[in-house]
This record gives sequence, C-alpha cells and structure tokens, in this order.
Amino acid sequence: MRRLVVVGGALAGHRSAVHARRLDPDLDITVLAAEDELPYQRPPLSKGYLLGTVSSQRVRLRGAGEGYRLLAANPAIGLDLAQSSVLTSDGIQSFDLLIIATGAQPHRLEGFPPDQDVVYLRTVGDANLLKEALARIHHLTIVGGGFIGAEVAVSARRLGVEVTIVEQSAHLLSRAVGPGVSRLIEENLQRLGVELALESTTKLEAVNNRRLVRDGSREWLTDLVVVGVGVHPSTEWLGGALPLREDGGVAVNEFGFVDGFSQIAAAGDVASWHHPLYGRPLRFEHFEVAANQALHAAEALVSDKHIAYTDIPFGWSDQGELLVQILGVPSPGLAEEEESVDGGNMFLYRRDDRIEGAILVNAPEELTALRDRILSSLSS
Repeated sequence: MRRLVVVGGALAGHRSAVHARRLDPDLDITVLAAEDELPYQRPPLSKGYLLGTVSSQRVRLRGAGEGYRLLAANPAIGLDLAQSSVLTSDGIQSFDLLIIATGAQPHRLEGFPPDQDVVYLRTVGDANLLKEALARIHHLTIVGGGFIGAEVAVSARRLGVEVTIVEQSAHLLSRAVGPGVSRLIEENLQRLGVELALESTTKLEAVNNRRLVRDGSREWLTDLVVVGVGVHPSTEWLGGALPLREDGGVAVNEFGFVDGFSQIAAAGDVASWHHPLYGRPLRFEHFEVAANQALHAAEALVSDKHIAYTDIPFGWSDQGELLVQILGVPSPGLAEEEESVDGGNMFLYRRDDRIEGAILVNAPEELTALRDRILSSLSS
C-alpha cells in the first residue's frame, strides 16, 4: 500500500488529500496539521467570523478530517529525502508520495511582538482573540494597508470600533492593485469613518494598559493593534531540502511536481507554480488558487494524468459595500486602464496586446466574460 503524506492541514492540504482518496481508495493518507483544528477556510476570519454572522461550524471545510488520518497539532519540523520521511514534533512519518501544503505565515514587524494587544490575523485562534477584543475596545489601529487590513477595518467599524489604518505607501494595497482601485477602496473606508494615515511609519509603546502609537509628528492611544504587512511561504522546516524560487515559494512545474522530484508535489500559498500561459512562476495567495492547485497536485502524484494548471488566478475581497475581484497576475509596472461597466468599474493591465490581469469593483456580472477575455488574450 502506497503512503501519501500531506504536510499542511488547511485548504490545499485538505483538498489534495480528499482528491487523492477519490483517485486511489487504497491509498494510506496522513495529513500533518500545525494547528489543533479541523481544516477550515480562512477568508471569513476577517469578515463574517469577526461579526458573528459566520459560525465556527460554517468555517470548517466540507468533509474536514474525513477520508484520511489527520494528525493535528503536529507540525513538520524537517524533511529527510534520503529516508523519504518527514520529521514532526511527535515523531517520523515515512512516505512514498509527499504533498507540501504548509501555506504562508505573517511577516513579523519589528517592535510589534504578538501579545494580547498586538494581533497577527492568520489562524482561527488569532480570529478568536480579535473577535473577543472587538467586543470590548474603543479604538483599533491597523498597521498595513493590504486586503486583511481593509477587511478587518470594515468589520471593526460595523461593530462600532474607531479605526486608524497606518500604511507606509502613498496608497492602500499599492503592491496588489493600481491607483484607480486603491482610490475606490480608500474612499469606501473613509465613508465608513476609517482614518487613513498614509506614507507613515509607526512605533509602539505600552501606556497604562493601552498602546501609544507614534507616527512621525503624531501620536495617539489605541486599545489594540492588528498587524497585516504581508505573508511569506512557510518553508523554514524544509531546511533547504527542496528548491525555492526568488519569491520564497517551493519551485513547482506546471503539473504540480516540485522541480526535480517525481514523488513530491506542492500546492497553495507555499508553491511558486510555473504557469504556462504567463511563461513564468506565480505565487497567488487566494482561496480558489489553493483549492484548484491541490487537485492538480494530487492528480500528478496519484494518477497517471499530468494536467497543466492553466487557470486564470482569481481572488476576491469583500469590504462592506465594495466587492473587489482580481483576475490574473500582471507583471509589475503595467499601466492601469479603466473601463466603465454597469454599476461598477473594470481595470485592465496589459503588456502590449496581452491582457495579463484585471480587477472588477462591484461588477461581478462581468467576471465570466472577463476571465474568458484574459484567457483568450494570453493564449494567442
């Protein structure tokens, strides 16, 4: 009996294990999870879960823990390729096939160590701490103007909490979207009463059970700080055993195999996956990409079908009355073209005649046609 070990108990790990079971009912499957939780989805943690409109039961993934052996609270701490084994906090797991799905972890900001007043939102445990705090505090400071920061800000305002977002760049989400999209997001947050401190850096001090935030010439007291300054792939445990790319992700080919290995695949936020339509590796940290890559990784390892992952990457962000939908991964520095559509906005990013990516704001009815348009453009 072949042994499949999946390292990572979140979306990509769960989906790859479930699909591997469908492909081979006799496969021995073990999933190693760092958290002491059944597999769950992360997108609601900054939105409905904080508001209490999405329960912990609804956050769980369908079939969580079924069809495979789940070893929770058992993170991988090493990989021995010579022995085909994963070293964990509780022992050794030998494998014939291996899927890396350890996801990503938040960047830690110097001077902002995580504690009861400083939260890095990634896990359901982090969300529980934040949810409890939002029920009792008056002011929240968010350091980092990315998607997580914007979503948490909207949730906090809905709960009646005053919010300040501190961002080093001149615009929110400047690394992820163009200036037109940033403008719409900033205007939406300001309508909700969120204060924006742009082109700012911060320092933090403890003062009488609160935190003093210093921002250049200003300072203010806050009850809680949420830090959201990006994430990086969780690869430290590999100890250099597998190839990594410049973006920090595990180097993966278009089928899901780790470069140079026919018994090891990777999927999700940890994977830097070569995309044949873009002709370059991509690492796209969103739900749908992780879910679909997991299927390809399992297919590549367990069956004889090697199917290239050519989907146009897709992600979304719910920010109150604003729905932002992202298609594709444009190269850095491409100009932003805005097109008006009924009820919303469409932004395109082209290299010559090829549309590399697009963003819809409050225009979900355009999604299918736009996806086809990008696919046709990249395929030509």
